[in-house]
Amino acid sequence: MVPDPHVAVAGAMASEVAIMLKTRNISVVPVVDDHRTRLFLGTLSDRELVTRCLAEGKHPWHTRADSLMRTNSPVVQADQELDGYKVRMDLEPNESHLRATITVVDATRRVIGFISHPEQIPGVEIVLG
Repeated sequence: MVPDPHVAVAGAMASEVAIMLKTRNISVVPVVDDHRTRLFLGTLSDRELVTRCLAEGKHPWHTRADSLMRTNSPVVQADQELDGYKVRMDLEPNESHLRATITVVDATRRVIGFISHPEQIPGVEIVLG
């Protein structure tokens, strides 16, 4: 788990998130309400920036992160046992690819960690939905 991960604020523009992904050399980021409270709302990947913004003709300078994010991303609490945990990958009808991640939150849903490759954790199963 990456503790205290980089996050995107819901109102950030797609272009800002893209720059952050590039400069931080990451491909997926949790989206939160704001930097102070860090309440989890969803996740946003570089692929979603392309498929949900650019490929749909939306302008990255005028498209908010929360309009592009996935809201069905797996979430666990820090003390949750992951042995036997199933990461459900819900593909939309027009999708053929989705990156598995798990966001770690505290009891108030504040983002405290991020697991970018759960398939590498023994006992975690990736399930296509």
